[in-house]
Amino acid sequence: MADRRGPWLSAVVCLALCAGCHTRRPPPTVAAQLDLAAAALREGRFDEAAERIRVVRSQAPRDPDAAAWSSVIAEMAWRHDDAVREMGAAVRAATAAGLPADEVAELLGRLGDLLFQAGRWEEAAATLRPDGNERRQAFASIARQLPPQRRPDGPLVTEQPLLPGAVPEFVCGAGGRLRPFAIDTGTSMTTLARTFADELAVEHRRSAGRALDSGGRELAVDVAVLPRFQIGDVEMGATPVLVVDDGALGLRDLFGGPERVPRGVLGLDLLAAVRLTIDPERRSVAVELPRGLPPERSVQCVRVDGRCLAPVHIEGVLLWFVLDTGASHSSLSEAGVLRLPGGEGRAVPSFRRVRTVGGGGVVVREVRSLVLRCSDARFEGVTLPVVARGRGELFPVHGVLGIDLLARCRVTLDGGRARLVALP
Repeated sequence: MADRRGPWLSAVVCLALCAGCHTRRPPPTVAAQLDLAAAALREGRFDEAAERIRVVRSQAPRDPDAAAWSSVIAEMAWRHDDAVREMGAAVRAATAAGLPADEVAELLGRLGDLLFQAGRWEEAAATLRPDGNERRQAFASIARQLPPQRRPDGPLVTEQPLLPGAVPEFVCGAGGRLRPFAIDTGTSMTTLARTFADELAVEHRRSAGRALDSGGRELAVDVAVLPRFQIGDVEMGATPVLVVDDGALGLRDLFGGPERVPRGVLGLDLLAAVRLTIDPERRSVAVELPRGLPPERSVQCVRVDGRCLAPVHIEGVLLWFVLDTGASHSSLSEAGVLRLPGGEGRAVPSFRRVRTVGGGGVVVREVRSLVLRCSDARFEGVTLPVVARGRGELFPVHGVLGIDLLARCRVTLDGGRARLVALP
């Protein structure tokens, strides 16, 4: 009888050799792993992207791209000191690797941006070197007029009454004057209308080029210093502010909002430095020193392009909505509609006028009868208009949580986490 073990053994040996070939295959390059992380971010898979970048950062500690991406993730997760440290590591690694001077300069500029955002103005002034970038030159100039760093001073907790009206607004102190400011979590930096800036006698004003507002519109901006600023009873000291045309500030709410448009808005640059609680039931806003929120009773937000994005669940799908107390109406973006079960087929014709620079436009689609869940808040029977927004290059924006829904719950923001509790 013929021995059949020979061919069988040969097959086993071949399989073993193939397995050995697979085990010896070189791991993905740093660039390939970072590309996968960037793709995950573009799809809104933040945790996956963060883990990929953490791994590649540990595997390639001297790689400037890995360090730069690690800084991006830290900034998105509101870990400001980590973001600064990692971008500093990226600058050193790029210099040691002999990268072109313009690439090192861009990393250095990004480090300066992070330092300014964190209120570390003395370091920012030394880092934001003139490089032909009008915005960075303006911010470097302003940083030299500010204290070495932001140091809030005052009571551990202050509660202020909200003023009557739909927009959360309360009285702040500016240059010895008491004036109403709106809380606008959809704005990256505290902003004043030009006439309001003149009234408050801002100092060291200079052009900072052009910027995009929350609706994707381009507008001219100045940067200036607001002296002796107070949030309630908390002394913030000299504070950098953006200054825009009065009409541009009125356009920050696409749906018009209240007839009386706020002339000054508190942005995330200040709101991120404290624990903020907006309580519609008490008609008050509380400002405290940050102390964190328990993960089991809050959600991790993502900071992208100066906006706070909160995770929202609709019909089992995770979406990312801008948490925007300055928007009178909640809405879906076109990218958000496509993420819903049924996609484009869910949007039905409607009629809603929105504000635009040209005087107005019409939203002709909306998605009805939705159930939204964010943190401990659940909103049923919600109708969301579909608003065209530019597609985010780094991270998607699927919609906006406006004051129409946020006014139905108590909202607390602290250290990049948010807790929404529905009111009885």
